[in-house]
Amino acid sequence: MNATNFTIFALSLIKQMIMRHIIQFLVITSFLLFISSCTKHEGEGGTSSIYGKINVHLCSDNFDTTYAEFPGEEIDVYIIYGDNEFYSDKTSTQYDGSYKFKYLRKGDYRIFVYSDDTLGQSASGHTAIIKSVEINKNGKEIQLETIDIYDQVSNYEGSSTIKGKVFAYDWNSEMTILKDSFYIRNEYVYIARKADDYYFERQRTFYDGGFVFNSLPIGDYEVYVYSRDANQQDPQDEVPIIKIAEITANRQTVNIGRIEIIK
Repeated sequence: MNATNFTIFALSLIKQMIMRHIIQFLVITSFLLFISSCTKHEGEGGTSSIYGKINVHLCSDNFDTTYAEFPGEEIDVYIIYGDNEFYSDKTSTQYDGSYKFKYLRKGDYRIFVYSDDTLGQSASGHTAIIKSVEINKNGKEIQLETIDIYDQVSNYEGSSTIKGKVFAYDWNSEMTILKDSFYIRNEYVYIARKADDYYFERQRTFYDGGFVFNSLPIGDYEVYVYSRDANQQDPQDEVPIIKIAEITANRQTVNIGRIEIIK
Protein backbone atom coordinates (compact mmCIF):
# COMPACT_ATOMS: atom_id res chain seq x y z
CA MET A 1 0.00 0.00 0.00
CA ASN A 2 1.49 3.30 -1.05
CA ALA A 3 1.40 6.43 1.06
CA THR A 4 -1.60 7.98 -0.71
CA ASN A 5 -3.76 4.90 -0.31
CA PHE A 6 -2.76 4.60 3.35
CA THR A 7 -3.76 8.20 4.00
CA ILE A 8 -7.15 7.68 2.37
CA PHE A 9 -7.67 4.49 4.37
CA ALA A 10 -6.74 6.23 7.63
CA LEU A 11 -9.09 9.15 6.98
CA SER A 12 -11.90 6.77 6.16
CA LEU A 13 -11.31 4.89 9.40
CA ILE A 14 -11.27 8.11 11.43
CA LYS A 15 -14.49 9.24 9.76
CA GLN A 16 -16.21 5.97 10.67
CA MET A 17 -15.10 6.31 14.30
CA ILE A 18 -16.39 9.90 14.51
CA MET A 19 -19.74 8.90 13.03
CA ARG A 20 -20.00 6.01 15.48
CA HIS A 21 -19.44 8.39 18.45
CA ILE A 22 -21.95 10.89 17.07
CA ILE A 23 -24.58 8.17 16.73
CA GLN A 24 -23.86 6.94 20.27
CA PHE A 25 -24.16 10.50 21.61
CA LEU A 26 -27.47 11.04 19.83
CA VAL A 27 -28.87 7.75 21.10
CA ILE A 28 -27.89 8.52 24.72
CA THR A 29 -29.23 12.08 24.50
CA SER A 30 -32.54 10.90 23.06
CA PHE A 31 -32.84 8.31 25.80
CA LEU A 32 -32.20 10.87 28.53
CA LEU A 33 -34.72 13.27 27.02
CA PHE A 34 -37.26 10.46 26.85
CA ILE A 35 -36.68 9.59 30.52
CA SER A 36 -36.93 13.25 31.47
CA SER A 37 -40.21 13.66 29.59
CA CYS A 38 -41.64 10.66 31.40
CA THR A 39 -40.73 12.06 34.85
CA LYS A 40 -43.72 14.01 36.18
CA HIS A 41 -43.00 16.78 38.65
CA GLU A 42 -45.29 18.45 41.17
CA GLY A 43 -48.22 20.36 39.78
CA GLU A 44 -51.54 19.89 38.05
CA GLY A 45 -52.42 16.88 35.97
CA GLY A 46 -52.87 14.35 38.77
CA THR A 47 -55.73 12.88 40.77
CA SER A 48 -54.98 14.07 44.30
CA SER A 49 -56.23 17.04 46.33
CA ILE A 50 -55.15 19.15 49.30
CA TYR A 51 -57.81 20.91 51.35
CA GLY A 52 -58.33 22.62 54.70
CA LYS A 53 -59.75 25.66 56.49
CA ILE A 54 -58.62 29.13 57.57
CA ASN A 55 -59.59 30.54 60.97
CA VAL A 56 -59.37 34.30 61.67
CA HIS A 57 -58.65 35.92 65.04
CA LEU A 58 -59.61 39.61 65.30
CA CYS A 59 -57.16 41.16 67.75
CA SER A 60 -56.32 44.43 69.44
CA ASP A 61 -53.33 46.47 68.29
CA ASN A 62 -50.96 44.65 70.67
CA PHE A 63 -52.57 41.21 70.10
CA ASP A 64 -53.32 40.95 73.84
CA THR A 65 -57.07 40.82 73.31
CA THR A 66 -59.00 38.64 70.87
CA TYR A 67 -62.30 40.30 70.00
CA ALA A 68 -63.70 37.57 67.78
CA GLU A 69 -62.80 34.28 66.09
CA PHE A 70 -64.51 32.97 62.97
CA PRO A 71 -63.93 31.12 59.64
CA GLY A 72 -61.99 33.26 57.18
CA GLU A 73 -64.11 34.14 54.15
CA GLU A 74 -62.50 35.24 50.86
CA ILE A 75 -58.96 34.75 52.18
CA ASP A 76 -56.25 34.18 49.55
CA VAL A 77 -54.53 30.78 49.96
CA TYR A 78 -51.37 30.00 47.97
CA ILE A 79 -49.66 26.76 46.89
CA ILE A 80 -46.04 26.19 45.88
CA TYR A 81 -45.10 23.19 43.72
CA GLY A 82 -41.88 21.44 44.76
CA ASP A 83 -38.86 23.73 45.13
CA ASN A 84 -40.32 26.68 43.21
CA GLU A 85 -39.36 30.04 44.66
CA PHE A 86 -42.72 31.71 43.92
CA TYR A 87 -46.25 30.52 44.45
CA SER A 88 -47.60 28.33 41.66
CA ASP A 89 -51.34 28.86 42.12
CA LYS A 90 -53.81 30.44 44.52
CA THR A 91 -57.46 30.18 45.49
CA SER A 92 -59.87 31.97 47.84
CA THR A 93 -61.69 30.49 50.81
CA GLN A 94 -65.44 29.87 50.84
CA TYR A 95 -67.92 31.32 53.34
CA ASP A 96 -66.95 28.63 55.88
CA GLY A 97 -63.19 29.26 55.57
CA SER A 98 -62.58 26.18 53.41
CA TYR A 99 -60.25 25.89 50.40
CA LYS A 100 -59.14 23.10 48.06
CA PHE A 101 -56.43 22.51 45.47
CA LYS A 102 -57.42 19.76 43.03
CA TYR A 103 -55.83 17.58 40.33
CA LEU A 104 -52.36 17.44 41.88
CA ARG A 105 -49.60 14.98 41.01
CA LYS A 106 -47.37 13.20 43.50
CA GLY A 107 -44.69 15.30 45.15
CA ASP A 108 -43.97 17.96 47.75
CA TYR A 109 -46.14 21.04 48.22
CA ARG A 110 -46.31 24.06 50.48
CA ILE A 111 -49.56 25.83 51.38
CA PHE A 112 -49.36 29.32 52.83
CA VAL A 113 -51.54 32.28 53.81
CA TYR A 114 -50.67 35.75 55.09
CA SER A 115 -51.32 36.89 58.66
CA ASP A 116 -50.54 39.98 60.69
CA ASP A 117 -47.20 39.45 62.44
CA THR A 118 -47.85 38.76 66.13
CA LEU A 119 -44.11 38.79 66.94
CA GLY A 120 -43.37 42.18 65.38
CA GLN A 121 -40.45 40.84 63.33
CA SER A 122 -41.71 41.71 59.85
CA ALA A 123 -41.08 45.16 58.40
CA SER A 124 -44.34 44.94 56.46
CA GLY A 125 -46.33 43.84 59.51
CA HIS A 126 -47.34 40.61 57.73
CA THR A 127 -45.96 37.10 57.80
CA ALA A 128 -46.65 33.90 55.88
CA ILE A 129 -48.07 30.89 57.75
CA ILE A 130 -46.69 27.89 55.83
CA LYS A 131 -47.73 24.23 55.92
CA SER A 132 -45.75 21.54 54.08
CA VAL A 133 -47.38 18.40 52.70
CA GLU A 134 -46.32 15.41 50.59
CA ILE A 135 -48.51 13.51 48.16
CA ASN A 136 -46.98 10.04 47.89
CA LYS A 137 -49.59 8.29 45.78
CA ASN A 138 -52.32 9.08 43.31
CA GLY A 139 -55.93 9.59 44.28
CA LYS A 140 -55.23 10.94 47.77
CA GLU A 141 -57.41 13.51 49.57
CA ILE A 142 -55.13 15.21 52.10
CA GLN A 143 -56.68 17.39 54.80
CA LEU A 144 -54.39 19.94 56.43
CA GLU A 145 -54.87 21.12 59.98
CA THR A 146 -56.73 24.42 60.33
CA ILE A 147 -54.50 27.44 59.72
CA ASP A 148 -54.99 30.27 62.24
CA ILE A 149 -54.29 33.80 61.09
CA TYR A 150 -54.42 37.06 63.06
CA ASP A 151 -55.90 40.39 62.05
CA GLN A 152 -55.10 43.59 63.93
CA VAL A 153 -58.41 45.28 63.50
CA SER A 154 -59.25 48.91 64.11
CA ASN A 155 -62.71 49.87 65.30
CA TYR A 156 -63.76 51.05 61.85
CA GLU A 157 -62.59 48.27 59.54
CA GLY A 158 -65.89 46.43 59.38
CA SER A 159 -69.12 46.68 57.43
CA SER A 160 -71.75 46.21 60.14
CA THR A 161 -73.99 48.59 62.10
CA ILE A 162 -75.39 48.91 65.62
CA LYS A 163 -78.36 51.18 66.12
CA GLY A 164 -81.05 51.97 68.68
CA LYS A 165 -82.85 54.74 70.55
CA VAL A 166 -82.63 56.40 73.96
CA PHE A 167 -85.82 56.91 75.97
CA ALA A 168 -85.82 59.16 79.05
CA TYR A 169 -88.02 59.28 82.15
CA ASP A 170 -88.03 62.72 83.74
CA TRP A 171 -88.49 62.39 87.51
CA ASN A 172 -88.39 65.02 90.18
CA SER A 173 -85.28 65.24 92.37
CA GLU A 174 -86.76 62.98 95.06
CA MET A 175 -87.70 60.35 92.45
CA THR A 176 -91.29 60.44 93.62
CA ILE A 177 -93.07 62.11 90.73
CA LEU A 178 -92.71 61.21 87.04
CA LYS A 179 -93.00 64.49 85.20
CA ASP A 180 -92.58 63.29 81.62
CA SER A 181 -91.15 60.57 79.35
CA PHE A 182 -89.85 60.90 75.80
CA TYR A 183 -87.24 59.90 73.25
CA ILE A 184 -84.40 62.20 74.14
CA ARG A 185 -82.32 64.15 71.65
CA ASN A 186 -78.74 65.37 71.94
CA GLU A 187 -77.85 62.73 74.56
CA TYR A 188 -74.41 61.10 74.53
CA VAL A 189 -74.29 57.39 73.61
CA TYR A 190 -71.03 55.44 74.07
CA ILE A 191 -69.74 52.27 72.42
CA ALA A 192 -66.92 49.99 73.59
CA ARG A 193 -65.66 46.55 72.79
CA LYS A 194 -66.82 44.15 75.46
CA ALA A 195 -63.24 43.06 76.14
CA ASP A 196 -61.92 46.62 76.55
CA ASP A 197 -62.08 49.00 79.50
CA TYR A 198 -62.70 52.13 77.46
CA TYR A 199 -65.09 53.45 74.83
CA PHE A 200 -63.79 54.16 71.33
CA GLU A 201 -66.61 56.41 70.12
CA ARG A 202 -69.45 58.49 71.41
CA GLN A 203 -72.15 60.39 69.59
CA ARG A 204 -75.26 62.39 70.41
CA THR A 205 -78.75 61.12 69.69
CA PHE A 206 -80.77 62.48 66.78
CA TYR A 207 -83.94 64.54 67.19
CA ASP A 208 -85.93 61.29 67.54
CA GLY A 209 -83.61 59.77 70.13
CA GLY A 210 -81.92 57.49 67.60
CA PHE A 211 -78.24 56.66 67.19
CA VAL A 212 -76.21 54.62 64.67
CA PHE A 213 -72.64 53.28 64.87
CA ASN A 214 -71.33 52.29 61.43
CA SER A 215 -68.32 50.41 59.93
CA LEU A 216 -67.98 47.95 62.80
CA PRO A 217 -66.15 44.60 62.54
CA ILE A 218 -67.34 41.30 63.97
CA GLY A 219 -67.27 41.19 67.77
CA ASP A 220 -69.13 41.84 71.02
CA TYR A 221 -69.89 45.43 72.02
CA GLU A 222 -71.25 47.40 74.96
CA VAL A 223 -73.48 50.36 74.12
CA TYR A 224 -74.32 52.57 77.08
CA VAL A 225 -75.86 55.86 78.19
CA TYR A 226 -75.49 57.54 81.57
CA SER A 227 -78.58 57.81 83.75
CA ARG A 228 -79.56 58.95 87.22
CA ASP A 229 -79.27 56.12 89.75
CA ALA A 230 -82.73 54.64 90.29
CA ASN A 231 -81.51 53.06 93.54
CA GLN A 232 -80.00 56.36 94.72
CA GLN A 233 -76.81 54.58 95.79
CA ASP A 234 -74.24 56.23 93.55
CA PRO A 235 -72.67 59.31 95.20
CA GLN A 236 -72.68 61.16 91.85
CA ASP A 237 -76.19 59.92 91.02
CA GLU A 238 -74.94 58.68 87.64
CA VAL A 239 -74.74 55.09 86.40
CA PRO A 240 -74.31 53.57 82.93
CA ILE A 241 -77.26 51.76 81.39
CA ILE A 242 -75.59 49.11 79.23
CA LYS A 243 -76.84 46.98 76.37
CA ILE A 244 -74.80 44.19 74.79
CA ALA A 245 -74.65 43.95 71.01
CA GLU A 246 -73.13 41.00 69.16
CA ILE A 247 -72.03 41.25 65.53
CA THR A 248 -71.56 37.78 64.09
CA ALA A 249 -71.20 38.49 60.36
CA ASN A 250 -70.18 41.15 57.88
CA ARG A 251 -72.77 43.61 56.57
CA GLN A 252 -75.00 42.93 59.57
CA THR A 253 -77.32 45.46 61.24
CA VAL A 254 -77.99 44.94 64.95
CA ASN A 255 -80.90 46.88 66.46
CA ILE A 256 -80.55 46.90 70.25
CA GLY A 257 -83.88 48.61 70.68
CA ARG A 258 -84.51 51.16 73.42
CA ILE A 259 -82.09 52.20 76.16
CA GLU A 260 -84.12 53.65 79.02
CA ILE A 261 -82.58 56.26 81.31
CA ILE A 262 -83.70 58.54 84.12
CA LYS A 263 -83.16 62.28 83.86
